[in-house]
Amino acid sequence: MHPFEKVVMELTIRARQKRDGLTLSKLLDDVHQGRKELLSLSKDWIYKIKNAASARESFDYTEEAKEVLANVFIDLIQESWEGIAELQKSLRNVPIVRLDCPAVVLVGAPNVGKSSIVRAISSGTPEVNNYPFTTRGMTLGHVQVFWESEEDVAVGNVAGVSIPSEKDLVQEKLERRGVKTRRMREEETLEKFAKENDDGVDDEEGVTADDSVAANEVVTSVVEAGDGTGNLEIEATNTIEPTISKRSFAVSQLCQIMDSPGLLHRDNTDVRNEMEELTLAAMSHLPTAVMYVMDLSGGAGDKCSSVEDQLILRREVRARFPRRPWIDVISKYDLGVVDGARERLIEIMEAERLEKAKKGFDVDEENYFIELSIKEGQGVEELRQEVMRMLGEVRVVLDAMAKIDDRSARL
Repeated sequence: MHPFEKVVMELTIRARQKRDGLTLSKLLDDVHQGRKELLSLSKDWIYKIKNAASARESFDYTEEAKEVLANVFIDLIQESWEGIAELQKSLRNVPIVRLDCPAVVLVGAPNVGKSSIVRAISSGTPEVNNYPFTTRGMTLGHVQVFWESEEDVAVGNVAGVSIPSEKDLVQEKLERRGVKTRRMREEETLEKFAKENDDGVDDEEGVTADDSVAANEVVTSVVEAGDGTGNLEIEATNTIEPTISKRSFAVSQLCQIMDSPGLLHRDNTDVRNEMEELTLAAMSHLPTAVMYVMDLSGGAGDKCSSVEDQLILRREVRARFPRRPWIDVISKYDLGVVDGARERLIEIMEAERLEKAKKGFDVDEENYFIELSIKEGQGVEELRQEVMRMLGEVRVVLDAMAKIDDRSARL
């Protein structure tokens, strides 16, 4: 089991234990003891049924056995069995994180605007409300990033970005499983048709309008015949756009934007709740860059989320993950900044730069952070570009890992 999946399972079980006071081991022990009792009774009833004096008596014993064993199951096993089923349901509802996919995880105190950022730059649509711990779990958004070449990936030259729809995400998941949908077969047919009729096609521009008209007249979809023979039949429709193929890119990657639960500054960093541990597990075990989000307006809304607490927390998290691609974001900039907060942040960042330089690490030429206002649109495009750059950095690391260990390769 992947370390992140193991942490998620343990945290889910622990949360259930806090709520119900029951552990998984206790539930399994109860089921095991009830099973032994059922097996013992079953043997007794089987003996009576086999040695019945008549078929009628055997039938009566069988009906009585069903009733007795059902009551024993209800008394000894049912409650624990339902508890295990509920736990299984909880685990099944955990968001599925692609373990081999570049990701940016948003980290910060509660109510600093992380959910709004995910909504602005990806397909994620988490709930946005003005109270602490809005995000109760690890909400995922997605972006499709395109590069012209592997060299462009390494230097952060992003050629294009798209926000995948829910249908795109489902299709991508099916492709990974080797399942072909009708839409996939349509695209394959159209691509084949374009290749066979490419005399008037400019590689940079895609298929011409004339080719599109011809394509409409010939074929738009391929559907598996319903007789089970594997034969194909042609359906004529009239839904193709004037350009039926996009410009191709040498490299593309579906990436994740992870809206994590809030972290709090604590005197004892070993004492954290399940949601905080989930955030730290994502940074520890997944191929992630980090976006640290701060609300320096003084209105974060939690007694443990003061401006100073957020800055201390930032210093602690950065010290724990010094090598991760990192961007600092001052969110809700339209609400203003507490006097001295920016200067304090710059002071912390400058101390980190000097410490990294002493250790021989590469350091940025200047202390860089983004001043962001989703409401007014300030800094959104700048942030989007930085996120794409960091995703490229993570992909480069994943490629290097894959060359060392095939198990690290992207699926």
